[in-house]
Amino acid sequence: MDKYRLVIWQHEALLGFFETEARDAQAAVDALTRQLPATAGFQCQLQVASGERRILESGPDGLRLLGITTEFQPVPQPA
Repeated sequence: MDKYRLVIWQHEALLGFFETEARDAQAAVDALTRQLPATAGFQCQLQVASGERRILESGPDGLRLLGITTEFQPVPQPA
């Protein structure tokens, strides 16, 4: 199952992003993108998870996971 991030701008101002890893994630991203037309000034960039960065703490009791950050790569747009 892939994890996707859709980064959304309007009139060149970053509005935020939507992340999903649902079973039908690609359909969810497609449905959302259709609601954000370029004619209204929206721009979207689709990204897919490419890995994780984990933050660990080492102490006398062993290793402890403090956090996980997902790394994303842009999905190439069809020409």
